[in-house]
Amino acid sequence: MVATGMLTTLLSVAAIVACAQEAATITDDANADMANADMPMVDALSSIDIDRYDDALLDPVTSNPDLVNGLIYKPDAIPLSQYRRKFDSPENLAALSNTAVIAGDGKTERSYYAAIYSGSTSGVYFKVAARICEMMNRTFERHRVHCVPLRSQGVGSNIRLMKEGRVQLAIVQSNNNWEAQKGIAPIPGARSVMSLHDEMGLLVVREDSDIESVADLRGKRVNIGPEGSASRELWLELLSRYDIALDDLDIVYSVAQDYNELGICENYIDAFGLWIGHPASLIENTIGCGARVVGMGGPVTDEMVESKPYFFNQVLPAKTYSAQEKPVSSYGFKASLIAYEPADPYVVYWITRIIHENIEQLKKLNPTFGSVVADEMFEKGNFLPFHKGAACYWEIDAHACDWQPYYQQADPGGAQRRKYSSQR
Repeated sequence: MVATGMLTTLLSVAAIVACAQEAATITDDANADMANADMPMVDALSSIDIDRYDDALLDPVTSNPDLVNGLIYKPDAIPLSQYRRKFDSPENLAALSNTAVIAGDGKTERSYYAAIYSGSTSGVYFKVAARICEMMNRTFERHRVHCVPLRSQGVGSNIRLMKEGRVQLAIVQSNNNWEAQKGIAPIPGARSVMSLHDEMGLLVVREDSDIESVADLRGKRVNIGPEGSASRELWLELLSRYDIALDDLDIVYSVAQDYNELGICENYIDAFGLWIGHPASLIENTIGCGARVVGMGGPVTDEMVESKPYFFNQVLPAKTYSAQEKPVSSYGFKASLIAYEPADPYVVYWITRIIHENIEQLKKLNPTFGSVVADEMFEKGNFLPFHKGAACYWEIDAHACDWQPYYQQADPGGAQRRKYSSQR
């Protein structure tokens, strides 16, 4: 049964508002184009916003300056001088990426910039990216890489932004990494950096729902997420393994995960599922209004894990959430940090190094890092080829660091990298 009611109404209103705003934007853009069409050339040139480097009228070019080896590269939140550069030789790469800035004492110093696309500001991904950037800032004098977390709508959004060439680094899931490598869902230019925390699937159910496993969801009201979302795809795969069709559920909600707490607390739904790093505030808040957590483990799930190289069994430690007295068995995958191929290898190298070398400190900053095992950051969940900056840190082959001599500040103080075999 397709859900109607308060949650659907809220989404319908939001959609109407969004459409109205889009129509207004289109109208404004059309009017602006008409006005510019009638404008003399001199006036048109004077109206150009030079900060956007929209100089096509001044100096027409035969090639796209944002095209790097066939890939569009115009990352958000990064100074133009650090990405619009010639890649035809390492010398040009170094000369234009090692941007000199004048310090307070008049000396010139090199600075670099990194931006990590994550998720919503209230979500786990954004908080993980924020802690990574905090650690980069704490160690800034070692590498002089400025780091900023960027919010997004989640994994699907991060992948779309990378396809648009707007990403340096992004957090996705290890199944996205695997599907991209296999060509099932390609992400042009995507490269592995490292695995991060575990993403465990959990059911959050109403206390009075009598749900103790995935098999108990028949006849219940369940939110499986909106069309096209990562959570919905995971839901459909899990339900199919248990031979549960959507028609077997009482009501199927297809709304954003932001409405899960409301759905449980206001008695619109009996259960929702999240594949996420733990602990998560959304789950803890929902437990506060009469909910509990249930694992997705079991023999059927074990068969699915065995058939998918990016899945693995996981256990949620006791007392991770309120009133959770016993460990909970489930399954999941890894959060995966990926980089866009044109991204500066120096930046990717130092992001990789600082995270790996400071993982114990990061665990103190955010409990989500608690599930991270240092060796697994290389060994687990990285199916795409490594970005050359990450490959240098992991030392996967003898030529992984060939780019370093062109960077004056490539590895101050000497490398302390962990050597790994190229066979994973």
